[in-house]
Amino acid sequence: MPASNGLWPIRFVHSSTPYFCGALVFCLLPLIALAQEPEVTAESSAATSEISSSSKSSEAPLYPSRDMRDKSLIAAAMDDEAQWLETEYGKILALYRPTEAKMTHGVLILFHAAENPQSWPPILENLRAYLPRYGWETLAISLPHEYPAVIPARPSSSSFSASASSADTEVTTETGDAETTPETASSSISGSSSSSTATSSAVARDLLVKAYADAAFAFLKEKGKFNTVLLTDNSSAYLVLQNLLPQIKANPRDETTVDGPLQALVITNLQQQEPINKQELEAIFGAEQLPILDIFFAPENNEQAEFRDLHKAVAMRKKTVNYQQLLMDLQSKPSMQDHQSYLLGRVRGFMQQKASGAEVKTPEDENRSKQTQ
Repeated sequence: MPASNGLWPIRFVHSSTPYFCGALVFCLLPLIALAQEPEVTAESSAATSEISSSSKSSEAPLYPSRDMRDKSLIAAAMDDEAQWLETEYGKILALYRPTEAKMTHGVLILFHAAENPQSWPPILENLRAYLPRYGWETLAISLPHEYPAVIPARPSSSSFSASASSADTEVTTETGDAETTPETASSSISGSSSSSTATSSAVARDLLVKAYADAAFAFLKEKGKFNTVLLTDNSSAYLVLQNLLPQIKANPRDETTVDGPLQALVITNLQQQEPINKQELEAIFGAEQLPILDIFFAPENNEQAEFRDLHKAVAMRKKTVNYQQLLMDLQSKPSMQDHQSYLLGRVRGFMQQKASGAEVKTPEDENRSKQTQ
């Protein structure tokens, strides 16, 4: 009896080997196909995303920036009041509201550090909308923020290609041959998305404010409006006035009339975190004959009391003849629908007493008066 009893015969093992290998390969074919399919799908999705992104980039945007888009929508919604003013840094949107009375006393220019009029405080919108009923026209211009808001970049549609490129960037950075650093990549993403502060970030704020003020007075000069009162908040007061103050001269013939581009000034202290410093106050209160209405709104506290005392002390030291300080912590703040608000009455009374005049009627005013009759 052979010694290998109970074991597979050698001849049977050799003869079954090809069948066994064939069955194994047949079972592994579906797994190999599944392993290769995701690579093809990833490549096709990346190609599709690249095609879609290229087609989107080839389409011209409707507006050059987000800021211009917002202002264009505002201008379309307020077509009767919207005015595009030219500056050396581009067009700016102003809201001009003509008089709604038989006699025009002057114009109130409202400057405020809010990008769009919708975000203005209701107290300023209340003045802008209802002063024309009493013969005071209004011209509202929003100034660039001192601290521009950071708008996050919109995520790219080609996420797979972005992740792949970021991986390549990390590898090239480690080797020292990277052409694009993470800082330049983030700047390119933020630059590609249009923001409302693109112009403000490229040009210094004081230059922009000066250009806005020059455009406002040039617009009123073209319309024959010279009896002007200026309203500005405390965060922008010095920037708006720094080029206007040297033009204000004393009038020896009539102490009640200022010889200069504006006849009175209203300061609204709305930005308590950005107070006017002592040097700026001395420059603003340096025009002795310029009537100034200094308004504080927030409830009284120690910090605001110090600001009010500083304003009053500088005005007295500079011998500002017509300086008035108003505290509105006990009065209700007006809404945009209140056409008889306390603030409206105080500002109107101040302008009527200190800056009221008789504007010379232009042909446009005469045509408007004929239409209303």
